[in-house]
Amino acid sequence: MKDNKTSKKSIKETGKAQIEQSKIDEAKQKYAKYDQLMDYVPYIIIILFVVIIRTFIATPVRVDGPSMNPTLHDGQVMLLYKLAPKLHGYDRFDIVVVKNEKTKLIKRIIGLPGENVRYEIKEDGDKTISNLYINGKLVSEDKFLSEEKQNQTCSIGGKGNICSEDGITLGKDEYFIMGDNRGNSKDSRVIGAVTKKEFVGKTNIRLFPFNKIGKVK
Repeated sequence: MKDNKTSKKSIKETGKAQIEQSKIDEAKQKYAKYDQLMDYVPYIIIILFVVIIRTFIATPVRVDGPSMNPTLHDGQVMLLYKLAPKLHGYDRFDIVVVKNEKTKLIKRIIGLPGENVRYEIKEDGDKTISNLYINGKLVSEDKFLSEEKQNQTCSIGGKGNICSEDGITLGKDEYFIMGDNRGNSKDSRVIGAVTKKEFVGKTNIRLFPFNKIGKVK
């Protein structure tokens, strides 16, 4: 009888031990899954960080077409700042990315809200010279524009007749933008002035090609 009781007790203890071991094994499996998940956390954080940066702060943008030659060339990659302009605003001669219908245009700001923008054409011997006037004052574009490109400014007309005697006067939230390749650029001379809400951001850092990495004027 004693041996029978001992046997039942042993079976009971064995059953308990198996249950305990099963719980331990289950806990180990859960911990292993948790540990495996934690291995991915740094990558998830990096992905979220990149998404946040690209959405709200900065993202690469590709130059499409020749309209900013010779400053920027087709296929080059720029770093587009999205947040900084919203904090500090836009200045004359900033290079900006603008939404136009289903495309994005990379251009340069020439005229700011409320300004009168006019190009005066003068004959100098055999040369025709186009000079920029803002509110009647001569403004130099020499830092980023060659004389040849500047003199092509009035070769394109349309909605923004800046080469007329009176030029154009911008509204309180209007900007006049143009490409540096003045003879081949779809800009405010064609599409008219743009508003700040059409700006995606501004850029002045070239990322690619690698031999041309750096700040652009």
